[in-house]
Amino acid sequence: MSDDFWRQAEPLLEPFKRKHSGGRTPLDFRLILNGIRYLLKTGCQWDCLPARYGAKSTVHEHFQKWVHAGVLSELFRVMANAYQEQIGLQWTWQSMDGALVQAPVHGQSVCLAEEGLGRNPTDRARSGSKLHLQVDQQGVPLGVEVVGANVHDSRLVSSTLATTILPRPAPTRDDPQHLCLDKGYDYARVEIEVKDHGYLPHIRRIGEEKLADGAKTHPARRWVVERTIAWLKGFRAIRTRYVCQLQNYLALIQ
Repeated sequence: MSDDFWRQAEPLLEPFKRKHSGGRTPLDFRLILNGIRYLLKTGCQWDCLPARYGAKSTVHEHFQKWVHAGVLSELFRVMANAYQEQIGLQWTWQSMDGALVQAPVHGQSVCLAEEGLGRNPTDRARSGSKLHLQVDQQGVPLGVEVVGANVHDSRLVSSTLATTILPRPAPTRDDPQHLCLDKGYDYARVEIEVKDHGYLPHIRRIGEEKLADGAKTHPARRWVVERTIAWLKGFRAIRTRYVCQLQNYLALIQ
């Protein structure tokens, strides 16, 4: 974990520091965060965390505390705000797309549709989830939603836009905002929905052929969301969903 990241995270964890406990060694929250990151990258079970991150039960306990308190979601917002201040989000061209992930947790009785699980139509109806992601022009995540694998992308536009982590600047006539979508969103109701949110829709049409001379009306822009999804799937705990509770899985993504 970089020093810059830790400087942003440390104030959010301050309320969870143990009160004076008569000589007990204070917990190293930076070490605990590194343990969570290790699990995120490798997809290992909590019991398999290396000893260098401290007691496995302690790491898991604090992960649960921080999830329920909304700390990890707030950290996502803080880091997005820091990026906005230092580099600047590019709102003019945005993209949205979904990705299916396996979720071999269907045997647990508490894993229901409200936990973002459903039968994957592309994987012999096995249990799965769908990540639905909104990104800016450079592929920086703006919002993410997790639903069952059997929910169609075209049903998720408004709900994903509602998860945008920072206030969206209002589009103007001179500075409009565009939303790029693939063929899975080629429905009249989706186009109306996108316009109602103040975007200019750019939807690849079903059956649309590429221009013979290779000309384009706009440069290719939708690929950035696919790149971001590919980067997220580099983390094994995201690529395959091993946790049942939706809030825990969403916290790992954020």
